[in-house]
Amino acid sequence: MKMAREDVLRVVIDALREAQVDLQGEVAEINENTLPIGELKYFDSLTSVMVTTHCLDSFGYTDPLDFPSLFIDKKGKVLTVGEVVDRILVILKN
Repeated sequence: MKMAREDVLRVVIDALREAQVDLQGEVAEINENTLPIGELKYFDSLTSVMVTTHCLDSFGYTDPLDFPSLFIDKKGKVLTVGEVVDRILVILKN
């Protein structure tokens, strides 16, 4: 499935905003350079797994992943929103 980067970015930011409302009732500024884990209040690795599922479901992606969260790479580094978007684009190409 080929997706425009802007569309994927919008889905990720919307999912993060929704999670922020659920977690704290308000939304922080979120852009491509935001590190959700570490910069967004109450956003942790468990929340990142739920947002990962929400984002991939939005694209109709149902294949199993070999990692639990789009927000943490295989080496344990937390990723920016832009890096998450790029990661989703790679997944959707396969």
